Amino acid sequence: MQAIELSHKSSLYWRSMLIIPIVILLLSLQSCGAANKNGAATPEKIVDGYLSALEDRNENALRRLMPEESIAAPEIAAKIAKFGGHKIRERQVEYLKSKPTLWNAKLRGSYIDRAGVKYKFDDSIAIEYQSKGQVKLYGGRWYLLL
Repeated sequence: MQAIELSHKSSLYWRSMLIIPIVILLLSLQSCGAANKNGAATPEKIVDGYLSALEDRNENALRRLMPEESIAAPEIAAKIAKFGGHKIRERQVEYLKSKPTLWNAKLRGSYIDRAGVKYKFDDSIAIEYQSKGQVKLYGGRWYLLL
């Protein structure tokens, strides 16, 4: 009787030892998914998303490029007011390395306003790999910081 009781306890012990890591793994995967709702996998996807959001005057799309806790509403509104709502033609994105840990994405092109006047589009986004810039890497995801 005691041998059966011991083997049952031992079986429960090993089951619980297997269940605990599985639960921890599931919880960590779930939290990674929650943290990765915003941002993008690469700096280039941030740049593409930034240009598309400006063209569409889409503040929510800009916010999705930023960390969830970001409170950059005035900066978003200023960018959209300055460049938004126009199809950017002749897009050129040039990545320039200014320091070993800092790149600049120079964004150039042109757009035509509602009156049919052609304007140059000229903007830049700093991409950092350590401490400064507007596009930063956090936990394996890239984020826009305005």
